[in-house]
Amino acid sequence: MAKDDDCPPSVGGDARGDRHLMQREAPNPLPRVVRSDALLAGASQLAILHNDTLYFLRETRFGKLILTK
Repeated sequence: MAKDDDCPPSVGGDARGDRHLMQREAPNPLPRVVRSDALLAGASQLAILHNDTLYFLRETRFGKLILTK
């Protein structure tokens, strides 16, 4: 992670910079929640590309989720 000193200061009315400052001042402590059925959309497996690596989120016949590389 970058230190705060590495981030350029916000100048003027740059909305992107203001939004960045707002996020740093009031971080959202709760993660975004997505239902697994919305992700899988009726399929039993979902491919996820993360940092140029393909992962698979799979639902087992017992209703558990497994993430594999």
